[in-house]
Amino acid sequence: MNGNRTGLRVAVSLCAACGVNTLSAHHSVAGFFNPDELIEIEGVVTGTLWRNPHTEFEVEVTEPSGESTMWRVETGAISVLRARGLDREFLHEGDQVKVYGLESLRGKNEIFAYNLLLSSGAEVLLTVRSARYFTRSGAGELLASVYDEETEAAARRDADGIFRVWSTNLDEIPHAGARMFHGNYPMTEEAEAKRLEWDAGDPTLLGCTEWNMPYLMFNPLPMEFVRKGEDILLRFEEDDNERLIYMNSDAANASGANSLLGHSTGHWDDDSLVVETDSLEPNVLDVHGTPFSSSIQLIERFTPSEDGSRLDYRLQVTDPETFTEPFEVERYWIWRPEIAVHRYACAEEQRLP
Repeated sequence: MNGNRTGLRVAVSLCAACGVNTLSAHHSVAGFFNPDELIEIEGVVTGTLWRNPHTEFEVEVTEPSGESTMWRVETGAISVLRARGLDREFLHEGDQVKVYGLESLRGKNEIFAYNLLLSSGAEVLLTVRSARYFTRSGAGELLASVYDEETEAAARRDADGIFRVWSTNLDEIPHAGARMFHGNYPMTEEAEAKRLEWDAGDPTLLGCTEWNMPYLMFNPLPMEFVRKGEDILLRFEEDDNERLIYMNSDAANASGANSLLGHSTGHWDDDSLVVETDSLEPNVLDVHGTPFSSSIQLIERFTPSEDGSRLDYRLQVTDPETFTEPFEVERYWIWRPEIAVHRYACAEEQRLP
């Protein structure tokens, strides 16, 4: 297949009407689309299906020969569009558009779209990995972001230390969460062998997946610290996850069972929130499939900057069954007063204003 499909006529039709499998939505494109093969198509929009974790379209491609081929177009989540200030209907039936993205690894007629060029000449960045493509030479502008002024005003009024909405800096590629879990850890031979067996293209990874700690801290969507009595609730937009952090260090794990998010206790060290987590179910640490055992223990440190614009994060991981020694990774978030933590509602069709 050619790396550039410019000139093809594409008709995008409503996925619901075409019976696109809802299991095709997933949190990572690893194992399903080829990061080394980027293609470009051009066509006419006839409908959209907006949802998390990924928006989908079905595409009819008319080759120069006149033969038509059906394609599936997958792209970023509504939550990503919302964080970019694009929580509105910017596509309409009949619009002429260009699409740029990754070719399928599965031999199917499908593309994961990074960029969209509207008929107005405005470019839309669709994912957390998107950078300017159509307008990179200075011809044209990005679609303007629009945020709710009341949301921002309330956030600035109520912000208190760590208690505010934090989000990944989407202008960085790769983003801070992706850089944090880099895969280079001091692993045992057995753990390394197990990681080599992990299949990023396993069909069980498709659909609405459950997140676990500490992998959850990788995700790029907004999160918010909220007081809950004497404890702290950490709310994530990603899959509507919530972590309850007990601020009484003697708080026992009531069930005594391991879980995906584990049991967390916290304390203050000046302005830093220090959180210790154990009682985790064995799972994977990152997108590389790095395993960990039920012996894993986590120590997190959340430190807001003096002006409240940035939240630095340091994570210490200890698991003698998987790693030969403890190690630390880091990332950061930025304060985004103009956005809020919204309901994720995975796989539910949603409407843009």
